[in-house]
Amino acid sequence: MCGIVGYAGFTQKISLTPAIKVLHHRGPDDNGIEYFEGVGLGNLRLAIIDLSKNGHQPMFNTDKTLCITYNGEIYNFPEVRKLLEKKYRFRSNSDTEVILYAYQEWGVRCLDKLSGMFSFVIYDKEKKLLFGARDRLGQKPLKYYLDKGKLIFASEIKAIVSLLPFKPELDEVAIDNFLTFQYVPSQRTGFKKISKLPAAHYFIYRNGKLSIQRYWSLSFRKKLTLSHGEWMELVFEEIEKAVRSHLISDVPVGALLSGGLDSSMIVALMARNSSRRIKTFSIGFDDVRFNEVEYAARVSKMYDTEHTQFTVRSRDLLENISNMVNAYDEPIGDNSILPTLLVSRLTGLKVKVALTGDGGDENFAGYERYTFVNLAYLMSQLPPLLKSALRLHANMSLGLHPSKFTERMQRFILSLDDQFYRKYVRYNSFFANETKSALYCDDFRQSVEDNDSYEMYRKYFDKTLNDLDNALKIDINTYLPDDLLYKTDTASMAYGLELRSPFLDHTLMEKTAAMPSQLKLQFLTKKKILKDIASTHNLLPEEVIYKKKHGFTIPQNKWFKGPLKRYLTDQILSSRMVEMIFDKRKMEIYLADYFNTSLNYDNNIFALLILSLWFDRYFE
Repeated sequence: MCGIVGYAGFTQKISLTPAIKVLHHRGPDDNGIEYFEGVGLGNLRLAIIDLSKNGHQPMFNTDKTLCITYNGEIYNFPEVRKLLEKKYRFRSNSDTEVILYAYQEWGVRCLDKLSGMFSFVIYDKEKKLLFGARDRLGQKPLKYYLDKGKLIFASEIKAIVSLLPFKPELDEVAIDNFLTFQYVPSQRTGFKKISKLPAAHYFIYRNGKLSIQRYWSLSFRKKLTLSHGEWMELVFEEIEKAVRSHLISDVPVGALLSGGLDSSMIVALMARNSSRRIKTFSIGFDDVRFNEVEYAARVSKMYDTEHTQFTVRSRDLLENISNMVNAYDEPIGDNSILPTLLVSRLTGLKVKVALTGDGGDENFAGYERYTFVNLAYLMSQLPPLLKSALRLHANMSLGLHPSKFTERMQRFILSLDDQFYRKYVRYNSFFANETKSALYCDDFRQSVEDNDSYEMYRKYFDKTLNDLDNALKIDINTYLPDDLLYKTDTASMAYGLELRSPFLDHTLMEKTAAMPSQLKLQFLTKKKILKDIASTHNLLPEEVIYKKKHGFTIPQNKWFKGPLKRYLTDQILSSRMVEMIFDKRKMEIYLADYFNTSLNYDNNIFALLILSLWFDRYFE
């Protein structure tokens, strides 16, 4: 696990030392820089596999025609190495060297052989090109700046900014999309001319030109015909195999244990497949409605883990504001970034590697919004007259009793006849198109008037799939890499911690994509088959398997309307973003409506807080 940085296309040597300093948190164990004609590669190393100096990066092949800077873990590298050992002489036990010779042997098709999480860039001296790639699900980041043939790439934007002789400009469309989604959808980042390589893509840079290609996609079209029992056996075997592969390490491996089904299953399977006592880590809140620590404690006791627990209070938000904005260099309004940072800091003190339950919801339809997908389909079949009556009722309810519930109900009812992808965005959006546009100042509104955030998911919509499969496909291609995985990678690497997610094993995901959707969501029962597996194999207590999903969120509405009210108001209204993006008077009214009514759009308020902090840091 590392941080990477580099450049190409410059006529003069560019020192990578400033970027190495900025990325130190990603690789505190070692660092290195290699310069070539017009090319530079840098690396920071968090030593997990082959702790010796043989794992130093950037790494060369034997004749020094190839050089790689790499971030990630290849879980099947021993198997790939066996395919290469008859032809190539290895000097280390690292997965880095395996990637290097895999490229030398198979070129860009080496990506088909690799199973894991990764971003890397290889300089091919003979072909005078850079080959860069990102893993299938987007677990590891790769950002880049491109202008007039000059390329700078890095794990984090702040490293790119440290190498630019000027401040990058604000990308207005990216901000418009952020307010809808709470994250910036690929390929944008929030900065003009700075992009992120999408998940499952690679690039070739040669002679000042960058070409990008997709090398893998998850298909939901080809369904397997198996009995329920056969599906249970197949999925259980794949999950356990993924957990075993993710345990490969030359340092101890722990686990983040929320008390939910996904992370609890991972801990159960770790305990079954490890000779070491597992170290587990959980985080709770000073509001019992958001706490799952009692369930985490039960799982810990069941598997005799060495458990550490931490409690988050409202003051932790204030005390860690600078940590949040320093860590995240793209705006992200996911309110779980605070507990994710705190649990990463806690965990990083004890272990270098921890497994998580990330990906369970996307594989097995675990989010609450998936039940609304099925409900929306049923209601879309209602007679037009009845739907008109429902729309009238929804509008009246919001007008008479404005609240978070009536607002979401209105949004849901009004979108029943929309194309599925627009319906899905509209229901799940944070700032609706109409709301954010009304808050903008005139200049900003004009700059984004041609952008329709509701169209962002169109390219992922497949008319041959049912609505639930479309929802899963959309989330796996958007929310998963651009929000969830960006959040966890950034938070964990801020404290030199590597997080691994067995549920994101691509072979497992290919199997679950071939599963009939009714095995995942049965009426209102989410993750049906995963719960059946956990129960049948006695992996977890019944109260853990069947408890209501909480989600990894903070009690922000209580905090915002209580101890943090003054701070929120002052920070948002004093930020320069108010004059650059929003109309100040309208923003004052919007905040007043939040504090004085039952609308409780606290997620929107958190997004505004984060945007203001991010804006003031990079555009003040």
